Amino acid sequence: MFTHQIKAMDTQEIYQQIKDRRRYPNLPVNHWKRQPLEIWKHTRAAVWKKSGGMCESPENGKPKKTGVCMREVPYDKAHIDHIRPISSGGSNHVSNLRTLCPVCHALREDRKHKSMRDKMNKNGLLPDNFADLIWN
Repeated sequence: MFTHQIKAMDTQEIYQQIKDRRRYPNLPVNHWKRQPLEIWKHTRAAVWKKSGGMCESPENGKPKKTGVCMREVPYDKAHIDHIRPISSGGSNHVSNLRTLCPVCHALREDRKHKSMRDKMNKNGLLPDNFADLIWN
């Protein structure tokens, strides 16, 4: 089921290599706005694996209650979402990240997700009543 293999390596070693290339090397890695791609690949795989490939939107949330949630999310379709956004003091640590299906991610209540909702609605991937399904 888990097709994306995580290459065994020392995470601290990778962090140090990346920090050496950064302008502010003392800033903790998990507080950078975006993780460098080589770190993000490992973080994404770890978050997806932690969820068991399942959408982690709330069970009592509108998308799951109405059946628009995909529930099982293949690795290549999974969206990794910050529970607490970085702009609100959240981090890129695995404990602050969760796997969401594309529909649940687009329906998350956040103005930053509006363009994602608009695009998915235009492509017919959201139901007509999607405004009633937005969750927090």
